[in-house]
Amino acid sequence: MSAFAFIKKPSILRKFSVFIIVAVIFSSLISGAIMYFYTTKYMTETKESDIKKAVEDINTVYARMYTSYINNLDESGNWVSNEGYTEYKKYYLELLDRLELYHDMQNITGFVTESDGSIFLSYPLLPNMTGIAETSGRDFMSADITNKLLYNNGEYFFKEDGQYYTGSAYDYIINSGDFHGLYASYDEDYLSITQSIAYTYPGMTEPMNKGTITLSIPMPEITRARTAVINYYVAATIISVILEIIALIVITKEITNPIRQLQNMTKQVSMGNFKAKIQSKSKDELGQLINSYNSMADALENLDMMRNDFIASVSHELRTPMTSIRGFIDGILDGVIPPEKHSHYLEIIKEEINRMNVLVNDLLNVARLQAGKVELDKKPCKVDDLLYNTAIKLEPIIDEKEINLEFDLHTENSFVLIDKPSIERVLINLIQNATKFTPNGGIITLRSEFVDDNKVQITVEDTGSGISPEELPFIFEKFYKVDKSRGLDKKGTGLGLAIVKSILAAHEQNIKAESILGKGSRFIFTLPACRKD
Repeated sequence: MSAFAFIKKPSILRKFSVFIIVAVIFSSLISGAIMYFYTTKYMTETKESDIKKAVEDINTVYARMYTSYINNLDESGNWVSNEGYTEYKKYYLELLDRLELYHDMQNITGFVTESDGSIFLSYPLLPNMTGIAETSGRDFMSADITNKLLYNNGEYFFKEDGQYYTGSAYDYIINSGDFHGLYASYDEDYLSITQSIAYTYPGMTEPMNKGTITLSIPMPEITRARTAVINYYVAATIISVILEIIALIVITKEITNPIRQLQNMTKQVSMGNFKAKIQSKSKDELGQLINSYNSMADALENLDMMRNDFIASVSHELRTPMTSIRGFIDGILDGVIPPEKHSHYLEIIKEEINRMNVLVNDLLNVARLQAGKVELDKKPCKVDDLLYNTAIKLEPIIDEKEINLEFDLHTENSFVLIDKPSIERVLINLIQNATKFTPNGGIITLRSEFVDDNKVQITVEDTGSGISPEELPFIFEKFYKVDKSRGLDKKGTGLGLAIVKSILAAHEQNIKAESILGKGSRFIFTLPACRKD
């Protein structure tokens, strides 16, 4: 895949890669800028500290040399003795050697000036410094610097006051640049540190300014270490980015592979194949998503089976009466059925039409309830009366199977705020279901109790055939019918419990089912309690 194609292709890997790369580059730039600033600051401060110590060292040697000079001259300015001159020369050479040492070790250019700006000593040496010391093997100042100096009466002078005047006997003057034009010929800046030479003459209390000591070092000497640190940082950052991208690719594949499988399986589901499943290898969010997908596929498969069963059931329920109706009508029209039996067969036709009407009404009721188009007229209703009166309406079918109906009520004189006709429909559907699946001589129990101050719990319990654990999660779904092989009544369209759930949902209440196969079932729902004012 080309780089352009990778950028254009919408994928999680691309998004993650772009995000990580941008984040790493952005954070690296910020970190690099901070490191650059503080490394430069640290290197500069460290070098300033080193040069200041060097200045103090040279100042100390100069003080010894100048003390020797003062102590070994007479009033006419002549040397008192050869020993005095030898001592002075020793300190002079020590001063020169010290300047040369700093130059060789740190590439420092040093100047020792008099108070009038004349250069007493420097290293590298100026052309006029050939008398007192052996110059063989020593470096001389380049013409780029000497051309920036004044030469008068055999001495070199600084041109600018700022090059040799500090204004203080002790403070350091720090210059970062070309040191007032002295290093202007070079492409690089110099760090220059200047300190006054303060000397206190015998018999005096205040020090006299004898001149200055200036040490200069090229800035690349400072930035070289900084550059090395930055180079190491850049190399480490590049390696880190490469490793992060490799890790990103590996991790992203672990994420995207199941997602691609989900995508492919979703296409299979959209084409009606609900049997495709994905093996989950993790327990994280992605694993939970895969498990949810598998559960969804199972639910869709069951729903599809329920829909097919429903269509078959409704088709059968409609086709059978319609076939009977058509046969009877054709018999009447064709004269096959004698006139004296017309009334009998018309009654049969009426019953079949009523059955179809009930089926169609159930379908319409479910649709209206789930669409929220049913308006509830909620009024206070006495709980015990509701249960007793509803049970009375179903006495014929209960008595027909010799079922014992028991009441376990703990809500005497308590009221619920409900739409009475719809809740009666809930109870009728639940009691009818219990009657269907309870054998002759069985028991149906209606129970009421408070679960808290705001809710009354109603339970419809039977001792019937029960529901298997595999079927229990689906019994409130539309079209679903418990396996007919266990049903004592093979009629029904699987809409009764769906209507129950929809009515209770409209009341903002819940219902649940508990069952033990072969021992019976229990349907439990709640109703909002209220006071009758």
